[in-house]
This record gives sequence, C-alpha cells and structure tokens, in this order.
Amino acid sequence: MARVKTSAIISTIQGKLNGSVFQNSQGGLIIRNQGAKVNSNTNRSNFHRVGLSTVQGDWQDRSNAQRLIWQTYALYLNKKQKHSTSLIVNGHQLFIDINSIRYDLSADNTLFQPYLLTTPILTPVPQPINILSIVRNGVALEVNVDRTINQLEEVIILYLSRPLLASQISAHIKSTLMKSPTNSGTIFETNAYYVNVYGRIIEVGEYVQSRIAIYSTLSQNYSSYSVQRIQVS
Repeated sequence: MARVKTSAIISTIQGKLNGSVFQNSQGGLIIRNQGAKVNSNTNRSNFHRVGLSTVQGDWQDRSNAQRLIWQTYALYLNKKQKHSTSLIVNGHQLFIDINSIRYDLSADNTLFQPYLLTTPILTPVPQPINILSIVRNGVALEVNVDRTINQLEEVIILYLSRPLLASQISAHIKSTLMKSPTNSGTIFETNAYYVNVYGRIIEVGEYVQSRIAIYSTLSQNYSSYSVQRIQVS
C-alpha cells in the first residue's frame, strides 16, 4: 500500500488503474494492489463439479456390504463434522470426501489412477504436516514444510487463497486446491498452478491463507489439515 499526496491540480482519485485501486482514508489518499479473483467458469472448476457428481454416482453403485465397511471406518476414525462438532462424519460423507480429492488430483498424479477407492483400509490417518514458510524464489513459489515427503507414497493436499493484504483478515476467505506435483523432499513448488488459478503471482510481503494436509497411499486417507495465515517472504 502506498500513500498519495494530492495537489491543486489533482485533489482526489478514485477507482482502479492497471491493477491498482485508489481509495480515500482517514490518513489521506492511498493506493493498493487489487486483489486477484478466481474465474469460476473454467475447465478446472468444471472438472471439480463433474468429479463431485461422478463420485456421488459411484456411491450409488456400492453394495450394502461395501457401504457398511465405509460406515465402520467412519465410526473407527470418529472424525467430527466441520460445521457440527457434535456429529461425526458418516460413511457416505467419508467416501465422497476421499474420492473427490482423489478425482481432483487424478489427472496430475498417477497414484490416484484409477481415482476410485472402493474399499477403505482400516488404519489410522497419517500425521499432519505444517508449513514453515512460503518463499518467492525468483519465478518459483516455494512452500516449505516441516518434514520430508516421499512422492512414491505421499501427496501434498494444499489449498491457497488469493493474495491478501495485512488488513484482509476473515474466517471465510475462500481457497483453491493447488494441483501441483508433489516431489520428494521438503519443498512444494506451486507457482504455475497458482498463477493459473488467480491470474498473477503473489508478491513478497503479501499474505495468503493456507490449508495443508498429507495423503498417504499406505493408509489411503489424508491427515487433518493445518490452517495458517502466512506472509510470503
């Protein structure tokens, strides 16, 4: 954000210009970068909508015995529902949740081909991971995590928001799944997909809302999410 000093010729400026927004504030006229917006009518978002419909159809094709296994696994996990912590996720919800993620990532990761997990493995979920920092390294946007990832058995599930200002703090900021390939190590590079979603790179000093989990092909499930608001360095 920058502060603008007006003159007798220009006393006020309002509106948008080349990605910048002019606003009047108590301290005077300020200029800030316009927030990026997500285009919801894209191949990416349409693919997700088709996936939800497809996975719902897959559930309808399950036998009663298969549905019972999913319900048993849901009781075993005892996972609380997001908007009602007094209730646990049931077998149907768990099936949709896991297979929707697998469907979303199947085009970019051979570990999810075929995408459909018909029978769950009754094992504990993997341990969560955390983001240590998000770094703008030249043209790369590097997400540094707190443990080494094995790309043959693990997949990073990362949701990032649009670029945010320090003042943009809300519990309802939307984020999008970053379908970048997972490489072994501690760095997840997602610049190309981030630009594809939000239309521009995120700059040093801007903030981003993040939500990250790890999917393990050994347990065929994903960890709990670690949620952080992070400033890009």
